[in-house]
Amino acid sequence: MMEWQVANAIPHLSNHTCQVWLSKTTDMQPWHVRMLNDEERKRAQSFRKDQDRARFIIGCALSRLVLATQLNMAPHQVPIDRTCPICHKAHGRPRLPHGLLQWSVSHSGDVILVAFTTDAPVGVDVEWMNATWDLDVVKMADGILTEREIVHILQMSSNDRIRGFLIYWTRKEAVLKATGEGLKIPPLNVAVSGPQQAPRLLAFTGRPDDVDNIILHDLNLDLNYVAALSIFSKTQKRIEQYDASVLMQEGFGWKDYYI
Repeated sequence: MMEWQVANAIPHLSNHTCQVWLSKTTDMQPWHVRMLNDEERKRAQSFRKDQDRARFIIGCALSRLVLATQLNMAPHQVPIDRTCPICHKAHGRPRLPHGLLQWSVSHSGDVILVAFTTDAPVGVDVEWMNATWDLDVVKMADGILTEREIVHILQMSSNDRIRGFLIYWTRKEAVLKATGEGLKIPPLNVAVSGPQQAPRLLAFTGRPDDVDNIILHDLNLDLNYVAALSIFSKTQKRIEQYDASVLMQEGFGWKDYYI
């Protein structure tokens, strides 16, 4: 699997690539908040737990830093819109006007992932796995895994079942996030390949044409995390994986502007 390259600059995002950036809650800096718009600051303040607040702020700040470079503008000027199309509150999927660039944010535990493409809908999902968990995987799988997928999980050793479930879950969630609808679509509508198999969308209830238009990738993190990436594209894109630690600490020219 690909390794995460520590980025000392933000590379140009081409039509043939998908950039995935990795950050951690320990990367958070006070100046990050100054890049956010009023709605983002308000939402950040609504989180009761410091970790939840940090993950949200880092997801916003990382998105703005990368998008600012691609759009040649200041991070706080990037016109991100999170208006929910149903309730019109600012908690919907982030997007830019006129379909300029596409990106997806996911966070779990101490990890934040943000994936970017120029034109193809993209979805990323990461899940933290606690090695001490003693969970009923079959109960967890209710409403998420198909009968065939549950059988596959039960054939695994008890030590591998939680990771196996999360591999299924992140692959499904990445696909659903790429649609822009997320869990408004039941996970049971999506059938994916399982653990020890190359990531692949096998079936999509009600959307059979999408099966040949969705590319799935697993993302390599440490043993406590499982992550997947989905791109709506008929042609393969080169996946570029960047460690954002230096970017988030140094800002590549923006830190002094916001301090």
